[in-house]
Amino acid sequence: MLCPGIVATEFHSRQGLDMSVVPRMSAEDVVTAGLRGLGLGEVVCAPGVEDASLLDAVFHADLAAFAGQSPALATRYRTN
Repeated sequence: MLCPGIVATEFHSRQGLDMSVVPRMSAEDVVTAGLRGLGLGEVVCAPGVEDASLLDAVFHADLAAFAGQSPALATRYRTN
């Protein structure tokens, strides 16, 4: 999964949005990171995240939240 954030392309300008004050990564850097991430065997590639341990923390939080899911509707969503 490639998670580049906002990429500097014509996408926003074609919508008439001024993104000049928003930090954006170049498309070339996103491609470079994506290919390098594949080579490193990364499941998640976040080119702008310097500390890869943060991605591990997100992964473990995701497991903690969703590993114990049940096929039954959670009680807080039941109407009866």
